[in-house]
Amino acid sequence: MSRATAFITGAGPGTGAAIARLFGESYNLILMSRSLPGSLPSLKLDNVPESNILPVTYDGTPECYKKAVADAAKKWPGSELKVGICNNGGPWIPGPFLEKTSEEFETTYEFARQGFDFSQAVIPAMLKAGGGTLIFTGSTSALRGSKGFAAMSPGAFSRRSLSQCLAREFQPQGIHVAHVVVDGQINTERVEKMMGKVGPDERLDPNDIAATYMDLVKQRPSAWSQEIDIRPAKEKF
Repeated sequence: MSRATAFITGAGPGTGAAIARLFGESYNLILMSRSLPGSLPSLKLDNVPESNILPVTYDGTPECYKKAVADAAKKWPGSELKVGICNNGGPWIPGPFLEKTSEEFETTYEFARQGFDFSQAVIPAMLKAGGGTLIFTGSTSALRGSKGFAAMSPGAFSRRSLSQCLAREFQPQGIHVAHVVVDGQINTERVEKMMGKVGPDERLDPNDIAATYMDLVKQRPSAWSQEIDIRPAKEKF
């Protein structure tokens, strides 16, 4: 029987790479980011055979998602697309509201639109496969608008709302849709260089985030989670 396929966007160093390493143990991988395929070595997917990876470039268009799904079907005939993980991050543009521009505000909706376009590409393939799991990476900004985040939070709110709409429409057809609120700093090399090292359980470990996503995929249909929040044990909330 052919391996199923998982499509992961935002497949960069850190969380995206951790998700790819874990899912690559049992799935073919479509990996998408703006810097792929050139950045593939930086993901350190030593445990995943190259023949099980399709690295593709995100070019800002809805068509790139659909093309990736079609190319995967050609590369792995008989493999069903069973997992979609929308992990691309939103813009980091905090600041006083009156200093923000409409152009900056539009970038937060580009972030939301990526989730929309991704879903339109993967859901038809999942329906054909008889079901699947669609996961959106979210943040605290999806739940709470804060001072200085007026040009950022609306897009996160939109993606969360999108996940709820899709869950209500497609869960009865076998597609588990989940939104994950990542509440805290993620302990990546980039964050360590910027902010220094911390003690155990003060930042989210990318590998533990990946394990949580795998847990969602393995949930049984009689007890699906539509939204979960995850944070380090020592995070204040």
